[in-house]
Amino acid sequence: MDPDLSLRDLRLILEVATRRSFTDAAHAVHMSQSALSRAVNDAERRLGARLFERTTRSVEPTAVGAEFIRIGTSMVAHYERGLREFALFRDGFGGVVRVAALPSIAATMLPSLVATLKVDNPGIVIDIVDTLAHVATEQLLAGLVDYAITVDEGLPDEVAFTPLTKDRFHVVFRDDHPYRGRRQVAWRELAGQPFVSFGEDSSLRALTDDTFRHVGIRPEVSFEAQNIAVIAGLVASGLGVAAAPAMVLPLMSFAGLGTAELVEPTVDRDIGLAYVRGRSLSPAAQRVAQALSSQLQ
Repeated sequence: MDPDLSLRDLRLILEVATRRSFTDAAHAVHMSQSALSRAVNDAERRLGARLFERTTRSVEPTAVGAEFIRIGTSMVAHYERGLREFALFRDGFGGVVRVAALPSIAATMLPSLVATLKVDNPGIVIDIVDTLAHVATEQLLAGLVDYAITVDEGLPDEVAFTPLTKDRFHVVFRDDHPYRGRRQVAWRELAGQPFVSFGEDSSLRALTDDTFRHVGIRPEVSFEAQNIAVIAGLVASGLGVAAAPAMVLPLMSFAGLGTAELVEPTVDRDIGLAYVRGRSLSPAAQRVAQALSSQLQ
């Protein structure tokens, strides 16, 4: 038969073991000596082993008792640690918060924000998943992440969006391109340029396509690629220019490219925090959302 002891039983046995006296232990736990003795005797009966050798002068653990005390001490410490972790979680100072983010945001904006958050909230673990916008939305709806930091494009009705910041588009070109030295380039000027485009799965593609339609041009697409680094490599090889928002530009810096703000019109993508309406969020997730909003706004 498996012994059935409560946490109270464990604490009483450990108190006796620590003080080596039923009298002192009883005083510490606010019980009579006889009640404490009966409780320990009952625990020994259920365990099927004697835990203490009792004499008129002292109380010493038996060999079995010493092993039980070792295990019991670990069990109580684990229990107390669990309660402390729960208290941190309850109060928003502990727990795991999963955030899906666009690759450019995950690489440029989030690391410094996470570092700042960790200073004030060391018990919170932030798990970052970098992915495409539509995948981030799918993970959000499936409950795999608490939030998505993404763009306000094509989000379903059940997903709420809180704007955090704006990210302006720039033209990216090789350093020996005629655009070199310019601070601004009009979208219409791209009409005569070979254009390296993001793939159709990218959230950036829809914005550039919409802008081209708005200004009435159709650029000559020379290549398409999904990966930011590949886009940079193609531009660096002289295969065209590209349009990318400011947060993407640091991920292209290895290629030594030039950039200029795209104007007439200026185009910003709205970056924000997406979450499922009505879904319960942990206190830690709520604290992370508040911190993100505060730092970015």
